[in-house]
Amino acid sequence: MESLFRKYKIMSIEDLKLATFNAVSFMVSFTHVENSLKVILLLASIVYTVQKIYSTHKKNDKEL
Repeated sequence: MESLFRKYKIMSIEDLKLATFNAVSFMVSFTHVENSLKVILLLASIVYTVQKIYSTHKKNDKEL
């Protein structure tokens, strides 16, 4: 199989191993980014909800 790679000047086995390792680590890092974004979105929605409740409560106090 290596002779096929040499004949057509395609990546060597070591290059393929390295590319596979890089692809796997790239996918794992995106998985962690996705989880981080979920947490950030959750925190942002909680802050927005608390802010909206506070402003609505403050507005209702002024009307009374």
